[in-house]
Order: sequence, then structure tokens, then C-alpha cells
Amino acid sequence: MVKFQFDPTKCILPYDAKELRPTKCLKCLEVCPGSLLMFRPLKEKDENGAPKFFEIHMLFKAYSKKYCPDCFKCVEICPEQAIKIII
Repeated sequence: MVKFQFDPTKCILPYDAKELRPTKCLKCLEVCPGSLLMFRPLKEKDENGAPKFFEIHMLFKAYSKKYCPDCFKCVEICPEQAIKIII
């Protein structure tokens, strides 16, 4: 199984009130050939109840070896070096 590790202390994805989602960077989502990466909200909320920050996670972790091509494009493109993949 491919182990995906994301460090939210290195990559901070703040909520964009105009777009109603995070808009900073997200390059890893764009380069993933299997579209396995997604952002999800962290628990901390602002005064309006919207998530303050998001994190990147891998979908279908149980099937990651089957669908992840081990290309490391997400690791290579991350400007904050917040992603690690362990095979």
C-alpha cells in the first residue's frame, strides 16, 4: 500500500470566502494523473462556521497501490515540501 503523508504545518490552505474553498496553490491536485488527491476541512472554524484551513489527503487509501502510479508528481511540485509518499 502507498502511504501518503501530508504536513499541514508546511502547507497552509486557508479558506477563501469568495470562492467558498481553499484557492492557495493546490498544484498537487492538478498534477495527480489518477485524481487521487483532494482537500478536506480541518476542524477549526471561523466565526461564520466555515473551516479556517484545509488539508490534502489521498482518496481510496485502501486501493492506493492499485490507482497511484507512484509518479511522485505531487511530491515534486509541492513548493512547501509538505507531501511524502512511502511505497
